Amino acid sequence: SSCPCGSQHLRSPAHSRRPCRCLFPAMGKSIRSKIKKRLRTVKRQRMDAMVVTPREHEKHERLVKTAQGRNVTFSKPKNAFRYPDADDAAFPQHEIMKPVDFRAQNLPMAGTVYRGNRRKYSPEEENMLKDIIRTSHPKMEVLAGGGAVMAKTGKKVSLEEADLIATKVRRPELAALAESGPPSASSAVADALAEDTPDPASSSTAPAAAMDEDMEDEEAAEDAPDPDASADTSRRPVVKDTRRIKRTAEAKSRPNSVKKGKQKAETGASSSKAPKAKAKGKAGKK
Repeated sequence: SSCPCGSQHLRSPAHSRRPCRCLFPAMGKSIRSKIKKRLRTVKRQRMDAMVVTPREHEKHERLVKTAQGRNVTFSKPKNAFRYPDADDAAFPQHEIMKPVDFRAQNLPMAGTVYRGNRRKYSPEEENMLKDIIRTSHPKMEVLAGGGAVMAKTGKKVSLEEADLIATKVRRPELAALAESGPPSASSAVADALAEDTPDPASSSTAPAAAMDEDMEDEEAAEDAPDPDASADTSRRPVVKDTRRIKRTAEAKSRPNSVKKGKQKAETGASSSKAPKAKAKGKAGKK
């Protein structure tokens, strides 16, 4: 018989009285669910392989060019709709990039994400899984459009080529620097040797000039008078001003402990004087 929920899967007569599971769907997963955490890890691996790693490679290439002195900020081509007669004008093209596919059926590591899976693998299995993570992801691609169409030639070029053409038109010296390749090892060694080896003319005259300067310093030191170690009594001695310290001490509020001690001393003195006066009064009455 068919299921009461309307689906066509069959039910056995023994379980005909039980409610169908299709009428009671599974509960939602929490953010702390282990299965969901593993799925997020699988999706993060795809983002790292398709987006993050290529971006980091581009940053590294720019840093290497900066270290070599070949980093150039390219000029942007002009819009051919506004400047049709410019040499670097180009028609911009709409670009449609390949979306990142997060479907579990297309994720290579989603097959290991299920309830009850073991978390410890042999070394061979670990190496196999690492190879899958590293090599089984597609690359970012342009599905349609992209690039630019040059207004003068009508040729379609990439955005990098369009920027290079615009830089050649506006700043040709920077374009030549960008097109020059990285320095070879032989040229780098030659430059280092050229910096280390001094000029022979300057090297021959440098010791003599240094000796002349030393002789002049010695003669000046001999002609200088001997310093007088006696005390200079012509100047008025500087006396330390303690008046400011006294004023600040007087204006400073005293702590309560000092005030209480002073009050106790005053009350003690007054109480010691009071009995004597009373004794004199009693004696006078008698």
